[in-house]
Amino acid sequence: MGKSRLPRERMSEEHDYRVQYAEAIARAVAGGVGVYPDFDRHRQETVWRVLSADRQALLTFCQRQNISVGRMETIKTLKSPKPLYQMMAVGHDAQTVAKWQGAR
Repeated sequence: MGKSRLPRERMSEEHDYRVQYAEAIARAVAGGVGVYPDFDRHRQETVWRVLSADRQALLTFCQRQNISVGRMETIKTLKSPKPLYQMMAVGHDAQTVAKWQGAR
């Protein structure tokens, strides 16, 4: 196998993202709340995706963390037989989710 063309830092960021995404999906499928960072090209900032297979668990998490509940979407994944509920945390809410993630 050849060498990757990505710089080492970029590879590390990409690996971290994949690990965080996989952990978030696993938690969400299990009925908990999973979070992972994502870069929003339109906002030009990092946002956090908050997801769960249990809608009520997602809403309770947002209420406890004082996160604004905006638009909730559903996403399909091969890891879950039913769709996952997903919200996007931006601005102050994104900072709150990042602090929560770091505290775990």
